[in-house]
Amino acid sequence: MRTLIILPIIALFFASIACSSASEPIVFTSDRDGNMEIFAIDPDNAAELVNLTKSADDEFAPAISPNGRMLAFLSGDDRENALNVLSLHNENHPRITIGSMEGGHRDHSWAPSSERISYLVQNGGEPTSHVVGYDGSSVMDLTSVVADEIGGWSYDGSTVAFVVNRDGAQGIYLRNPDGVNEVRLTDTPDYNPVWSPNSHKIAFLSDRDGNPEVYVMNSVMNSDAKEQRRLTQTVSAEYDITWSPDGRKLAFVSEQDGNAEIYVVDVRSGETDRLTRNGVRDDQPVWSPDGSRIAFVSYLDGDGEIIMMDANGKNQVRLTTNAFDDSSPAW
Repeated sequence: MRTLIILPIIALFFASIACSSASEPIVFTSDRDGNMEIFAIDPDNAAELVNLTKSADDEFAPAISPNGRMLAFLSGDDRENALNVLSLHNENHPRITIGSMEGGHRDHSWAPSSERISYLVQNGGEPTSHVVGYDGSSVMDLTSVVADEIGGWSYDGSTVAFVVNRDGAQGIYLRNPDGVNEVRLTDTPDYNPVWSPNSHKIAFLSDRDGNPEVYVMNSVMNSDAKEQRRLTQTVSAEYDITWSPDGRKLAFVSEQDGNAEIYVVDVRSGETDRLTRNGVRDDQPVWSPDGSRIAFVSYLDGDGEIIMMDANGKNQVRLTTNAFDDSSPAW
């Protein structure tokens, strides 16, 4: 039988951080209790830690709603899982399961209003893309094109980006979540589209030059969606791209110096700075809401730990210390 954490404990935890800390909590996945669960930690007081999803099932891939009041995550395994929504502040809002455990849900992303979620599900055949209310209501198809990845929502909620990896249709697309105005932006092997905070630009990864590189282009909201610029020039892989809250920089992971390290690139100038020099794998960077800090995962002891640093790479602080894997931070 599944045992859930008592909701008042969650609400009190988030309320206490709001009162005592200058930062929002970081949520992450950990197997410290014997299976994958989602935890929340106060970045200014690492001793303040709570398990949000106590369950016999693996729980992973946390995504905090833009209003900070709900958590979307997956329960099950990579092939068979359900999309769940849990209230972080309202003890009267029960945990909601969206869809069944049949098939693998992924790429879940919140609308800016926190009212809807887009996601993909793979259930034996081709993946299908959907939009659903946070309470499981009003499920609808996102597109009739077979999408292989969903990349998130524009800032006003009017457009969702998605990716097609198939011959003849490959590239990045935009679609109104209510089913109109589908636009194809690229026709090369591109993926991982990420909207800038004001949605004027989309950063993405592309293999068009033989290995994964970071690119940026104007969105259709701007003057020319065909203006595509390559921001990295390496022979190694780049990945895990994420915008700074002010839209001026992108953090990403590169293996250009022999192992995975975290870098930032200025989108206008193209100037790149290396932030981590740990001699071990560092990845999964995520910006704090105010842009002053970056949390990431480092494999200092052979297992994943959550580390926090200033946005310029200084003052690195280890938030978790254990013999288990802590990963997938969301802030």
